[in-house]
Amino acid sequence: MVFEKTLTDLVSGIRSHKRDTALFISQNIAEIKTELQSSDFYTKSNALQKLTFLQMMGYSMSYAAFAAVEVMSSPRFALKRVGYLAACQGLDQPDKSPVVLLTTNLLKKEMRGATVGSGDNVYHAGLAVNCLSNIATEDLGRELLPDLLNLLKHPSPYSRKKALLCLYKVFLKYPQGLRLSFDQIKLCLDDPNPSVVSCAVNVITELSDKNPKNYLPLAPSFFRLLTSSANNWMLIKVVKLLGSLIPEEPRLARKLLDPLSSIVRSTHAKSLLYEAVYALTLCLQYLQKAPANLDEVV
Repeated sequence: MVFEKTLTDLVSGIRSHKRDTALFISQNIAEIKTELQSSDFYTKSNALQKLTFLQMMGYSMSYAAFAAVEVMSSPRFALKRVGYLAACQGLDQPDKSPVVLLTTNLLKKEMRGATVGSGDNVYHAGLAVNCLSNIATEDLGRELLPDLLNLLKHPSPYSRKKALLCLYKVFLKYPQGLRLSFDQIKLCLDDPNPSVVSCAVNVITELSDKNPKNYLPLAPSFFRLLTSSANNWMLIKVVKLLGSLIPEEPRLARKLLDPLSSIVRSTHAKSLLYEAVYALTLCLQYLQKAPANLDEVV
């Protein structure tokens, strides 16, 4: 369509039709539905951009799910990105949508493409991983878990970070996957890239909320991070996890006393200070006798 409205035109039109906004939007939605039937990827992509904006205003875009999947398969990254965004927002109930099943092979292809071809494939895989984290279902988790785990071995830190964070969302829908991938997640704590380590810490800390006892074997790795890392945001998570392990293993209390006291004395970050003080109070509850430097700790 030569005279189709762009997203900019739609936003400008909404602002200029303050009295009859609902009528203006309904007319545009009718045009969008016509554009979605086009065989041209550019036209569909433009329609999806407008529909994604309208979805944020409360209008449904569930009827555009199939068109979003079609645009996701576009070879052009700019169009592909629009399709993935529309799928993330439009498939708000993935467990009930049959369209989600159509994305399985596409997502698998994108993830596997990161290991071959040009460096741009890494960003295509990043779109797929981000989409999976938003539309994850038990079936998708089961099918795509091996591909996510392969991305944990990718030479690009960008891919490893994306895959790690996506695993958490997959485990919420497919808990059995945690047993199959726990060893590989544990290896990420020793990753040479600090941002990947930070992502691994975040995932493990969130997973440990329900049952910290399962993560006791990771205590040595987290203690090493506690004493060697200078990343305050990561240290907050590390301290939080180690504090949750103290009731499960009281012997940790004496071990953690000195590094936590050091953080309390030196940090200027209020959030980290709060977590360190809280963990210290837990430590003091499990000490059989007061430490020699109790006055300094307090």
